[in-house]
Amino acid sequence: MKRSLQVLALAPLLGCTDLLIKALGIGLCGLLVLLLCGLLLAPLRARMHGSALVLAALLIGGILAGFVALALQLLSAELAGALELFLPLLILPCLALALDDQHSALAGLRPGLIFALLATLLGGLRELLGHGSLFAHADWLLGPAASGWHWSSGMPLLTHAAGAFILLGLLLALLHHFNQDDAR
Repeated sequence: MKRSLQVLALAPLLGCTDLLIKALGIGLCGLLVLLLCGLLLAPLRARMHGSALVLAALLIGGILAGFVALALQLLSAELAGALELFLPLLILPCLALALDDQHSALAGLRPGLIFALLATLLGGLRELLGHGSLFAHADWLLGPAASGWHWSSGMPLLTHAAGAFILLGLLLALLHHFNQDDAR
């Protein structure tokens, strides 16, 4: 159950990492939500167990995802509009965090960093290989001076969700290969 929820927690990555800027946005939002969720769940772990802790993580994750969505609206309306469908899915990593065995206050830091790193890597690869550009719509974060950073070639399949599954599968296979070599 816990392993399948951890894999399901990657759902926000598949839909919104077609551009590196969107991947950076969802990665930073995920890092913030997971870190704060871990900090808020730490004192509750001593008093709550099982489904009560999962419900608490669901409520905390929902509140934090809503807060992040509002903060993103203030910082960049274009990026917030591009991520608005995927920000509520940040609740899923919070649920996985509630089922994790770590009880420290910084329990959300490692999963948050992994989420942000994977989002950035997947977003960069999908944009570079799919759109043939890098930092398209960079003006959403960096202002008008960053507009127009595009190349003109690419494989459009990788910009869709199916391409995200293909790249994620290749990255997991590569990670498994290196972990298998370390075990020997």
